[in-house]
Amino acid sequence: MKPVSTRLKRLTGLIFLLIAVLLIGGCPVDNQPPENQMPVISSLTADQEELLPLASCNIECTASDPDEDELSYSWSANGGDISGEGPTATWTAPAATGSYIVTVEVSDGKDGVATEQITINVAVTNQLPVIESLTAEWSYLKPASNTPITCDAYDPDEDNLSYIWFASAGNIIGEGDTVTWVAPNAYGSYTIMVTATDGRGGQASESVDIVVCSCGNAH
Repeated sequence: MKPVSTRLKRLTGLIFLLIAVLLIGGCPVDNQPPENQMPVISSLTADQEELLPLASCNIECTASDPDEDELSYSWSANGGDISGEGPTATWTAPAATGSYIVTVEVSDGKDGVATEQITINVAVTNQLPVIESLTAEWSYLKPASNTPITCDAYDPDEDNLSYIWFASAGNIIGEGDTVTWVAPNAYGSYTIMVTATDGRGGQASESVDIVVCSCGNAH
């Protein structure tokens, strides 16, 4: 028969072993992967936020992923045409004016998605007329003599132009882009000015000086 002390030691060892097994079995081991974090869009910007019809602009999305997952980008718009891959796209405006929304969806490939939108306005902006030249056939006149003056102008929007003429002295005869200026009887330098208007608030002005004298080259 074994001594009591030996049996007690064995029993104590078994008890400690049982407690250890129970402790290990009672502590769950977390083998689950960490929860996926959503991508973050920090900015969505366009190099132009107002366009003429059929014009284009570039749009850039700045995004990051807290888990450092590789991101993919999907672009869409409620009008016009959108093209491009990755964080940069090109949007081409439609022919119709109005406000349009461009949307980007950023995905991390693990069901994490972030979405952002930007609004771009399409409007017809009136462009000013352009006067390329204002020329008088004669730059030196005798008193009471006259010279034709021609304004060469155009409108970038192809609006019809009208012309308003002014002279510091003498008389202007005619209308449109070509008139005749009749010099006064007094010697001096006189200014003739024209303003070309497009009928929509756009205008451009130019002037020319003519000398009235009895000099040899006066007409």
